[in-house]
Amino acid sequence: MHTLDIELRPRFLNGTDIAKKIRRAGLLPAVVYRNGEAAQSVALDPKPMRKGLQGVYGTNQIFKITLSGETRLALVREFQLHPVKRNLLHVDLMVVEADSPITVTVPVRTVGRSAGEKAGGRVEIITRFVKVRCTPETLPTHIEVNVTPFLGGTTLPVEDLPFPNGVVPVFRRSYKVLRVTMPKLEVEVAEEEAAEPATVAE
Repeated sequence: MHTLDIELRPRFLNGTDIAKKIRRAGLLPAVVYRNGEAAQSVALDPKPMRKGLQGVYGTNQIFKITLSGETRLALVREFQLHPVKRNLLHVDLMVVEADSPITVTVPVRTVGRSAGEKAGGRVEIITRFVKVRCTPETLPTHIEVNVTPFLGGTTLPVEDLPFPNGVVPVFRRSYKVLRVTMPKLEVEVAEEEAAEPATVAE
């Protein structure tokens, strides 16, 4: 499990003006949520948060947060960006346990060149992200599919993805993740058999 450390500072006042003052001080306003407990308003250094969100785990990055001497694991549930500058304005953190299930969305990535592609086809990604259930300890950066043996016409449903141990898909109905399509045969329109009009005998 890859984590990033963040030191949290408690804050006891809320509101738009307070949030602006926190940002002017170089900090990021945030809220920490725990199951069964009241939410707590905090402020934090935006640099490790930005680094995590832009890293290989993206919004699934697990942070090791420390608040008033207590260290816990947390996952970003929501964040706000400035509409123009695109810098972080606010984040919501959810405390999680290392061995407790969480539900996240991870990208699907392909490797290799399929047999269908070698024959002139192409791999079409239908669903680029899948929802999975796992723990922070088994959280994957992505789901990798080796498409090398896939022939033209092959389709891959979500339940047949190569999920790592401890990772299971979450879906109500099965759906296709990718397929290998082949080019349609083009039928040429035949030209007139005679290049010149036939001669009519007198």
